Amino acid sequence: MEFQLANGLRVVCAHMPYMRSVAVGVFVGVGSRMETERENGISHFIEHMLFKGTKRRSAQEIACEMDAIGGNLNAYTTREYTCFYAKAVQEEIERLFDILSDMCLSSVFAPRDIELERSVILEEINMYEDSPEDVVLEMLSRNAWGENALGRSIAGKTQTVSAITGQEIKGFWETYYQGANTVVSVAGNFDVALVERLAKQYFGGMGTGHCAQYQPAQFDATHATREKDIEQTHYAIAYPGVSQNAPERYSMAVLANAFGGGMSSRLFQKIREEKGLVYSVYAAPDAFRYEGMLMVYAGMSPEHTEQVQTLIQEEVEDVANNGLTHEEVIRGISQLKSGYVMGLESVSGRMQSLGRSILLYGTAKTEEEVLAGIAGVTEDEVRLLAKKVFTADFAEALVCPKK
Repeated sequence: MEFQLANGLRVVCAHMPYMRSVAVGVFVGVGSRMETERENGISHFIEHMLFKGTKRRSAQEIACEMDAIGGNLNAYTTREYTCFYAKAVQEEIERLFDILSDMCLSSVFAPRDIELERSVILEEINMYEDSPEDVVLEMLSRNAWGENALGRSIAGKTQTVSAITGQEIKGFWETYYQGANTVVSVAGNFDVALVERLAKQYFGGMGTGHCAQYQPAQFDATHATREKDIEQTHYAIAYPGVSQNAPERYSMAVLANAFGGGMSSRLFQKIREEKGLVYSVYAAPDAFRYEGMLMVYAGMSPEHTEQVQTLIQEEVEDVANNGLTHEEVIRGISQLKSGYVMGLESVSGRMQSLGRSILLYGTAKTEEEVLAGIAGVTEDEVRLLAKKVFTADFAEALVCPKK
């Protein structure tokens, strides 16, 4: 069920009467790709700040109130949206609406809390810097998307986070946390009429605003190397892919799965199982509203770097020239169907799927439509996509030990 409030906020519901819990998510259409270079990290900063206190609740009271009902409350920021979500037993659905709306509509952004949380975020950035896999993947994004905001870090840089002011934070929040730019997604065991009342009561006071706008990014096949005080070499490569809602998205998922998505994939079997050169190697699609990429990652001892790179390229060329085998396509389809179905069996999974779809595309496909799309993938479709993807110019990033 879907409906819209007078302020433009959209509500989507999935009634799951066999469950005893309910999940509520607030999806706001703002992420790091809407930021200017100077603002980089401000969306993520706001995500943190909404937990720091409202006009009615302190940060401690928000935490204690959720713990008192045995619920879970969390949030995350992506390049295209920010999500705040909570889960509890079905009897506490109004409490979830109350707390989430209070955070999103009535946060106070106290100066002292801003400075305290700035320190927390800077420590978070330092934590990522100590993870070479995170570092090489961030480098890969920059190399793939160039100067476009899509290639910037979601958490921001030390320089930008240090310079963001409280006035800028509140202004950004007031601009984007508006009804037309927000979706509330509910999944679990609830009364539909109650959800309608709660949505109007708790989110009806949100301003109208407008949906965030941004331009597509162009894939920029550049290469970069960085030395760090580490033991392993971390290598990542990206090819231009497809967007989240492109007709080829199911074929891309099958291709990525067979190439490096699991223990039976080509990269895992060839480089880890047969050669014993890596502990971690994988491939995965990274898709956005207008664009996407297929990326590959491997971590190895420095002396094995060239050999691993060669093996990856050999598999790339083989798939580009010959496509996947019949067995790989069938296995990939089966894995995707099973993963999709099992993901929707939880109230949280169903809430997340619906919220993202409505926010980014204005509609959500039914379970039957998605399964039919996956099942309809053919060997020829995957072969044509693989040739298109793997013969294109690629972006590359390497993080290696200091010499």
